[in-house]
Amino acid sequence: MLTQISPNVYILPFDSHRDRPNLGYIHGEKYSVLVDAGNSEAHLTAMLVAIEEAGLPAPKIALITHWHWDHTFGMHAFPGTTMTHIKTNEILNTITEWEWAPKAMAKRLETGEECEFCDTHMQIEYDNVNDIKVVTADIEFSGDLTLNLGRVTVEVTPVTNPHSDDGAIVFIPEDKVLFAGDADTGDFYKLDGGYDADKFYSYIKTVDKVPYETYIHGHLAPMTRLEVSKLRKEIEEEEL
Repeated sequence: MLTQISPNVYILPFDSHRDRPNLGYIHGEKYSVLVDAGNSEAHLTAMLVAIEEAGLPAPKIALITHWHWDHTFGMHAFPGTTMTHIKTNEILNTITEWEWAPKAMAKRLETGEECEFCDTHMQIEYDNVNDIKVVTADIEFSGDLTLNLGRVTVEVTPVTNPHSDDGAIVFIPEDKVLFAGDADTGDFYKLDGGYDADKFYSYIKTVDKVPYETYIHGHLAPMTRLEVSKLRKEIEEEEL
């Protein structure tokens, strides 16, 4: 079931057991947009069904915040247009060449191409890993992007962040809601979930300029600015 965050923004809440992140839905008068495509066709379908059951129009575009599996492996099943930053698309293009079979996945764990946390949760989400399909986005952008959905604006900003080499935040000015993807989370591929301090503080500097009131992290409940500040202090005390 969808959770309404503001007049024009909804989410399908995260599921930690299956590593399903929050999926966003932004409702404009002319168009509606999905934020991230989920970690599987089943996850994406759950979102699209929830949108339909809420009596809302189907999204025409899916904006992808970053390349990680839990945000992108549902892309192939999205019936509209997918869109992401050029860096994200470059990484996805590489992953389209990967083989999805137990031996190949085990090999990527050995080489460090894949991280154990992601591999473990893929095994939970997929009964058969051969069903995994990875595609690139239909449209890619290289700088800031603004979409007018009809009385609702979506501002997409690529950001340096401690979680991945790509990444973009999505801000809806009319609702003062910001989708962060997982941008303030540690790096599970290079630092075993740890943080690069320079990237962390660079991200904070960028995000603090955005006049958001509600912050939607990929794997946490929506937060106020005060709650985000408390989360940062915890990260600084425990990780930096």
